Amino acid sequence: MDAAVSAARRIRPYRLAGAARLSGVLLTCEHASRELPLPYRRGLACARLLRSHWGWDPGAWAVTVALARSLGACAVGGRWSRLWVDLNRAPGDPTCVPQRVNGMVLPWNRRLAAGQLEARLRRYYLPYHARIDRELARHVAHGLRPTVLAIHSFTPRLGRERRDFDAGVLYTLHDALARRFARALATQGLRVRLNEPYSGKAGMMYAAQRHGTAYTLPCLELELNQALLARRSAEEVADCVARGWRAAAQPSRAGA
Repeated sequence: MDAAVSAARRIRPYRLAGAARLSGVLLTCEHASRELPLPYRRGLACARLLRSHWGWDPGAWAVTVALARSLGACAVGGRWSRLWVDLNRAPGDPTCVPQRVNGMVLPWNRRLAAGQLEARLRRYYLPYHARIDRELARHVAHGLRPTVLAIHSFTPRLGRERRDFDAGVLYTLHDALARRFARALATQGLRVRLNEPYSGKAGMMYAAQRHGTAYTLPCLELELNQALLARRSAEEVADCVARGWRAAAQPSRAGA
């Protein structure tokens, strides 16, 4: 076996920040990376696509790490590009391992046999979600009921659609918490919308919903505009989000 391929297989398929921390929130970042495992980077034909918002969520992991530090929380992030395997999609969703994106065929996903797809999911997809479950079990064992908060970013323009706001709070069942969080972020000077640019109620926050539901925990997804992340540092944005989160989470600690 090629030594580079063997080494790539030993790399864990997730990133961690603050692994020993316990808090009232567990952060996830499914689209943290634009990388492909070796040897698929060699002679790469779709490098521009990987660098774009199609390949990852620019700025999201940097904010997640800074936010984890500010909140004293643990964060789990994806190791590889969403174009290799999308951790925010159900395994049966055809966009979980897409064959074509934005009109381009992805050579590393083309014509995967069933066994190859299964191996991809076992090696790169399931360990990520197992790590989140492990962290949630650790929190619950210590008497905590953390909110699962997924951090993502979105492009300010998608086709003809212009997204002229700074942040979106996605939710399915936890309307009151989502609204408190949105109001608290607005007090930090951010332009915030609920269930935009995607809707949790339309199934667009798979990872947070999967783990929150499994543990009967609150779950939300925070979408940050990449234009905001381009003009402000990750630390500045994380500070705003941390202040907003503390204000939103305080009533829940009192049993609201």
